[in-house]
Amino acid sequence: MAKNTWEIAKKAIESHDNIFIFHHRRPDGDCLGSQFGLRELIRTNYPEKNVYVFGDTGGIFPFFEWDFDKFEDVPKKHFENSLGVVVDANSSNRIQFAEYILDKNFTHMLRIDHHPVDPDINYDYTWEDATFAAAAEQIGYIAMKAKWKVTTKAAKYTYLGINTDSGRFQYEYVVQRTFDVMSYLHKDNDFRVWDVNFDLSKRDERKVRFAAYVLLNYKSEGKVLYFHVTKRIQKKFNLADNEANDVNILANIGDCKIWVLFIDEPDGNIRARVRSNGIWINHICEKYKPGGGHEVAAGASCRSKADMKSLIEDLKAEVIKHDRD
Repeated sequence: MAKNTWEIAKKAIESHDNIFIFHHRRPDGDCLGSQFGLRELIRTNYPEKNVYVFGDTGGIFPFFEWDFDKFEDVPKKHFENSLGVVVDANSSNRIQFAEYILDKNFTHMLRIDHHPVDPDINYDYTWEDATFAAAAEQIGYIAMKAKWKVTTKAAKYTYLGINTDSGRFQYEYVVQRTFDVMSYLHKDNDFRVWDVNFDLSKRDERKVRFAAYVLLNYKSEGKVLYFHVTKRIQKKFNLADNEANDVNILANIGDCKIWVLFIDEPDGNIRARVRSNGIWINHICEKYKPGGGHEVAAGASCRSKADMKSLIEDLKAEVIKHDRD
């Protein structure tokens, strides 16, 4: 069930002179596209407002311009009548530079998100709607409903988020509204999907070899497939942990229902990226904190191989329950 509508986000933006936009840790195309797409839309349609973006890309999507701001460079007067905006995220442990929010630097807070999660931050304005394929689709929807002008640059950023979080428009949350937004992104500008799709289609040879290795060595238990990307394997293919994270290498093989990629992280923890083709898995991932996400696309945190085994057992049990029902 949605919490509020696009109008509350528009109201929040229009009511503040200074806008500060945040994305989630371990960034992806959706949080980056939402963040920078919203910045460009506000700059174009409300040129009198000051807009800042905080974070980094972790090295992904280098073919885009990612000109982040530094908190220490913001004039103090811009924290007056200010709005902190969190896109594609919710709780403080998921937000990059959440300390700026927790220190209460901003007059009010707005969350635009498609994850059905109750956050630990008291947002003054919230538009949560899990029926959207991407937070970037929500950003594009605001632009469409508000009849904002969309520049080519804003369209490219927003499209990046929609494309990547929808699995190139193949996931179940892609509906007519998604394509209505896509159509609006083309309005009165020079945007072409090819200008983004071509760069997205380029294949890094390291990742191709890695994918082949995963496909030759994944494990199967019941209808759950999984693979553990150890630090040794990351070194073998010269990939950082945030580069060796394509869980959908294992998607829809045979009769599998759920697939998992375990990834060793620099701090010693093990990140689990979990996907399914119909079985809800977010409630299981929430047990492995910090964890959670969408019904069929979620993440979990493991501290040991015992945690990994426990997660697999929980997912296997969910498959059995689903098949029985």
